[in-house]
Amino acid sequence: MVTVDTNSLIGEVSFQNFLLFIFVVIISIILGNIAGMVIVKILKTKTKPVFYKAVSKLVTYAIYLVGFYFAFQKILNFDIPAFLAALGILGITLLLTMLPILQNIFAGVVLSLERPFRENEIVEVDGNVCLVKDMMLRKTVLRSLDGKLIIVPNMNFLTGKIINYSRGEFIRVELKIDIKNDANYQKAIDSIYKILHEDPNILPHVPKKDLSLIQKFFVMPKNLGVLEPKIFIKGIDKSRIVLQIWFWIWDILRQESIVSNFYEALMQEFKGNKISFG
Repeated sequence: MVTVDTNSLIGEVSFQNFLLFIFVVIISIILGNIAGMVIVKILKTKTKPVFYKAVSKLVTYAIYLVGFYFAFQKILNFDIPAFLAALGILGITLLLTMLPILQNIFAGVVLSLERPFRENEIVEVDGNVCLVKDMMLRKTVLRSLDGKLIIVPNMNFLTGKIINYSRGEFIRVELKIDIKNDANYQKAIDSIYKILHEDPNILPHVPKKDLSLIQKFFVMPKNLGVLEPKIFIKGIDKSRIVLQIWFWIWDILRQESIVSNFYEALMQEFKGNKISFG
């Protein structure tokens, strides 16, 4: 009959100590997660997400570290100093392997200090207009206009170009309209100006409810005339006159609908004034 020595399960580790080791590891993980959630609940309404998330993770990992140290050092009698000395041999290899992770963590710290964008702001990264969903220490989660979740390493934000539409003053929209050469171009220009001035989503109409007092004071120019729509004659040939249209809007997310409404109104206006597109 084979008997199991429960006093020495693994080397010099007794079965009781092994069970205690498992128990301490599990309790450390549970306590760390609970502490992290409590910190998030306490600080969520008082501080910025990037701060309370960083503090939550720091406390969680600190509890993990203390618990694991106690479990290995005091229960298993694991020689941690000797283990760390052995790791020194592989230090350079590990450092090279972890270099991208460390770079992204460093970038996350820089982003949290410089704050080029915040959660729930609209940014453009690599030509994609996105909503910032979650800023983490190593990566940032974005949601594109078509609903895709895009996970971007934080290092990309330090080396790439970022456009923050939420903090920008206004967005200029440029359109080209061709009319026939024999059309009354002045009447066409007047019709376009009429549409642009009547649209409440086009500046210098100001969305008063959407602007804070600080934005009204610092962002809005004193002379709103600089935001008036502008129309230029871009070119003329035998068959057409090319008109260049500039106008300014506030909300990049509504750009397509604003342009669509403009074209729809323009077709009706030209039809009523018997102006033909080129």
